Order: sequence, then structure tokens, then C-alpha cells
Amino acid sequence: MEEAGLATTTLSTIPALTGSVGVPRLAGIGYPTGLPFGQPNNFPGQLAVLRAALATLESIQEPGTRIDLPFEWPEGLKVTTHPRKPPPIVGVLKRRPWQLPRFVARDVPES
Repeated sequence: MEEAGLATTTLSTIPALTGSVGVPRLAGIGYPTGLPFGQPNNFPGQLAVLRAALATLESIQEPGTRIDLPFEWPEGLKVTTHPRKPPPIVGVLKRRPWQLPRFVARDVPES
């Protein structure tokens, strides 16, 4: 996409790992994994993160550059990103663990 002239940026809660794959622009944020835009239902906070991440498209000129966004997760705020009920795929893999390589290869078997 970059070679075609379309600038990209990546927002990551694990910027050291994300940066290791060579993304052109990286916006690191200290939020929990699974919640890079912040707290659920906090539209103003999510919009602020989105605007800051998009601003890296202008501010980062050198490929491979990382900027840590100035947002901090509220101390003591606990949010779980795990579903209450496991997705159906978990049940399939528990019953048929030998099919995991097919899932990794995107050859998804019938349940």
C-alpha cells in the first residue's frame, strides 16, 4: 500500500512486537491488549486515540518510526476482554485438537 502511495499507520498495545515486523509508522499505546482505542462506550476517549493515531500519518516521515501516544489507562480500572462464553471454535478444537494445523492453514473444517 505504501509503494502505491497510500500511507499507513499501525496502532498497537504491544509496540515492541509490532515494530519488529517492520511497519512503516507505529503509534504505541499503553492500553490493555484488545482495547487499543480505550474503554468500551467511551466515545470521546476513543475519538482522541483515533485522531492521535491518524496524526502519525503526517508527523512520521521516516519509515519504521514509532511514536508513543500520550494516553494512560486509568489506574485501578479493570476491563476484561475475554468473552463470557468461549467461541464455538474452542469446543471444536477441544474435541479434535489434531485439526489445529488446518485452522492455521485457513482450511477450516466443519464443526
